[in-house]
Amino acid sequence: MAAGEAGLNVGDVEGELGGTLARVLTVLRCSAAEPRLGGVLFFDLEPALLPLVGELLADLLADGARPRVVTLGSWAAPEDLWLRTGVTGEGFAVLPGALVERGGAPPPVVLVPDLGHAPLPVTQAAVTLLDADAAAAELFGHSMRWRPRARWLAAVGRAEAGRLSPHLLDRFPVRVDAASAHREVRAFRRRAPVRADDRTLLRTALAARPAPPFPGPPPALTAEAAREVVALMPSSASRRRDLALARTARALARVAGHARVGRAAVREAAALLGLPAPPPEERGGDTAERDPGTPPRNGRTPVPAGGLESTGVVEAAQGQRARSVAPGGAPVPLEPATVRPAGGDRGPYPEDDPEALPRFGSLRAPRASSVARAGAGPSRGHPVGVRPARDLRDVALIPTLLEAARFQRIRRARGRRSEGLLVNAADLRQYRRRPDSGRALVLVLDHSCHAGWDWAPALAPHLRWSYQHNASVSVVEFGHRDAADELTAERYRVDSLLHPRVLASLNRPPGMASPLAHALDLAVQELRRLQRNGRAALEHALLVVVTDGRGNVPLNASLGGRPPGRVGREGVTDALRVAAAVRTLPRAEPVVIAPVPDVHPELTAELAEALGGRLVAASRRAGAGERR
Repeated sequence: MAAGEAGLNVGDVEGELGGTLARVLTVLRCSAAEPRLGGVLFFDLEPALLPLVGELLADLLADGARPRVVTLGSWAAPEDLWLRTGVTGEGFAVLPGALVERGGAPPPVVLVPDLGHAPLPVTQAAVTLLDADAAAAELFGHSMRWRPRARWLAAVGRAEAGRLSPHLLDRFPVRVDAASAHREVRAFRRRAPVRADDRTLLRTALAARPAPPFPGPPPALTAEAAREVVALMPSSASRRRDLALARTARALARVAGHARVGRAAVREAAALLGLPAPPPEERGGDTAERDPGTPPRNGRTPVPAGGLESTGVVEAAQGQRARSVAPGGAPVPLEPATVRPAGGDRGPYPEDDPEALPRFGSLRAPRASSVARAGAGPSRGHPVGVRPARDLRDVALIPTLLEAARFQRIRRARGRRSEGLLVNAADLRQYRRRPDSGRALVLVLDHSCHAGWDWAPALAPHLRWSYQHNASVSVVEFGHRDAADELTAERYRVDSLLHPRVLASLNRPPGMASPLAHALDLAVQELRRLQRNGRAALEHALLVVVTDGRGNVPLNASLGGRPPGRVGREGVTDALRVAAAVRTLPRAEPVVIAPVPDVHPELTAELAEALGGRLVAASRRAGAGERR
């Protein structure tokens, strides 16, 4: 629906946009004006708004024919992206996939609603096509070649962006913080003089600042604009960011109708991309023209006009030889560094954060376990979408019924039955599941024994194994000061070691109670769960127990919720009895990480013997005491 059909005037919405929406629309204009700008990544954008943003970009790209808008979600498969088999009037034919661009057609708009959970074919396609000069697809004996011109728009939560591959994020150099876009759209709708949908309102807002036509050569980048691009980007940044900044400045100049790209356009582009503002500088020209009494803006101490002495001798202390001074060369200025405040905004590039932990091998197909290759466990992994069924295994019942419900009226008109739900074979849907590596880490943490011991080096190799193999993680923890019930252990499951909750568990303050028997009981239950209920393809489970072996809460006290009286050795005996069950579990490797205490050092050895695993000693911190 056009803006005029809704009764809106351009003047009604001029100046009504909030800061985030204005930035989003400006980025869309730049993407339409600059084909090589790269992908645009929206942080914390409401999922319902990305299709709307894609339609607005398609409106800007429309030149006679309207561009295709392609949405790539968790259901996308390789056969959907490149070449697919379809039915035409002449029978079966090989047709171009969703990402293959046709000659003479406008460039498509590709939407990825959740880049953090996009399937492997989508992320590999983004890395391959974005900023590429040529692309080719060869399947089923057919070959297609084209020049990629598609505009990619993706959304991801800022907290999850640091877990993505840096190679994938590098293909999306244009970043927009869109957390407040949904609120601004609602406020914009309330202020509108007439009732209209969001798409009509934003179309009218685009018309409020029309862009000139884009024929002819793009604006030329001046020398001072190029120097400003280099000055605004750190030397360690990806070269795609330099190019994105320069291309954004060129797009802004082109939208404004300028023939040349100046320094002001580069700074406007930097502000649009959310880059840190450059420091105020002198416009007086060369360093040689600067007042000698004024220190340079980077804070370095100026070198005397005469430079270093060409020859000379440094006076030495009594009893030492004098040192000769070699001739010094011209001073080499260092690049100014910007230190981000602790806990502040990390900027538009979260992958630069030293604390960012990308998923290991996220752009490679996961290695299937030997059990899975043998045919066991066909339906494994968490469901992330559905697809048309190819066989009768792992059928998604609800999506199948919803697909069949769409065609009930047509089928009843053609058939004889008038009751019940008519389901055809084409309605069947299968789950699309997240790949499962077939490996699991069960981590038991006794926080009561951490004080005074450096257990991190002994634990690090096992955490590294979990990270490299994308193992699922189950954590059982107890004995910390913040426990809801000090008599029981707590258990939770996460899909990866990179989950923030795991980091919090590794930094708990120590407590007093130590329900070791209950924690081992939960760990045994977790290992048994991993080996049944659709997890028959489990190849390896690593059980890591970090404890000093001194359990002071009996198992009955933990299960009954009543504080024990005189305990004695009952808590330790219960722990050893429960640990013996691990010996009977296949594909489980137990490891005990323990300090070497001065009191009862034999307990950890007895626990490792009961588990049938290895014992790894942790070292004491310098000057630290021990729990008594």
